[in-house]
Amino acid sequence: MIVKDSIKELLGLETEISEIEYSKHGLKRHLEKRKHYDVLKYLNHIKDIIENPDYVGLNTNGNKMALEYVKCYKKNILLVLKINRTKDKFFITSMYSINDYKLNNRKFSGRLRKVDKK
Repeated sequence: MIVKDSIKELLGLETEISEIEYSKHGLKRHLEKRKHYDVLKYLNHIKDIIENPDYVGLNTNGNKMALEYVKCYKKNILLVLKINRTKDKFFITSMYSINDYKLNNRKFSGRLRKVDKK
């Protein structure tokens, strides 16, 4: 899986890094530890979320940066990607549901942008 150039362009992200890696087992353990049980059933949808997101965003906190992919199923599922500088790859760090109120606030503030379906 990769971060598409069209997503990078939409977010104004300038990086050559595109490849995404994750450990399904490690992510599942993380979700269970954080009690994100409601999103466990969406683990098999990660490829769909990455390839066909409804919204994407860039969360910058100090010198750290995370990409956010949102796909709206019965729940709004947010997938978080960060850059692993030693491997020059993105990796999936977390996945959780966000309610409609938070989704709308992030859209209104410009933190999330709608992805045009082509």
